[in-house]
Amino acid sequence: MIQADNGAPGNIMSEQSVREPGRSNRSSYTSDKQRRQQVIAATWRVISREGISAASLRTIAAEMDATTGLVTRYFPEKEGLLLAALEKSVGFLNQEIAMATINLTGKARLEAAVLAALPMTPERLQAWKIWVAFMAELPGAPDLASVHAEFPGGLRQMLVKSMREAQIADEIAAEIYPPQRADMLVIQIIGLGVLAVNEPGRYPAVKLPSLIAPLYNGMIVRPN
Repeated sequence: MIQADNGAPGNIMSEQSVREPGRSNRSSYTSDKQRRQQVIAATWRVISREGISAASLRTIAAEMDATTGLVTRYFPEKEGLLLAALEKSVGFLNQEIAMATINLTGKARLEAAVLAALPMTPERLQAWKIWVAFMAELPGAPDLASVHAEFPGGLRQMLVKSMREAQIADEIAAEIYPPQRADMLVIQIIGLGVLAVNEPGRYPAVKLPSLIAPLYNGMIVRPN
């Protein structure tokens, strides 16, 4: 049975300071990685607040109270920065599902994956906002489309595998066709996620499990 997700939220973006004089090469490398993440974090904030069209290198530099040259040091072109921001979003969402389902199999993993995919923590909601914002950018942008599809694609694979395990364990009905049911669940999860992003007052995180539960339980029929 689908229940509320009690997992503790994770940290998406680092806002640590940049390199300091006299650090070793390894420390400098780490600080460069941190600075790159700060640029991506600023991009997330701009996109969340104003949309992708506002996410210019100049706007992102202003968001960081930095020069455009600092941004272009890590991302010479806007396209590369947008791709990195999307990759961070997809990577975080897929990681949330992986962490929630670790050491689980069958129906238990299926239920955990469904809940972990929904924007039920502030961090997941933020990642969902970025993922949803890119939907309008996908036509004519194959690189973005390929990365964007990794979230629903990875979720679908997890659901199919879990359903097949559940069938072997006699936890769900044998006549269920996992690929079809997984597609239906992914569509429902994406629909709820988009609504949670666009209408948070009507679709708050606390409400999402109760909305997915009847859809989920209606498809995952228990054997008689």
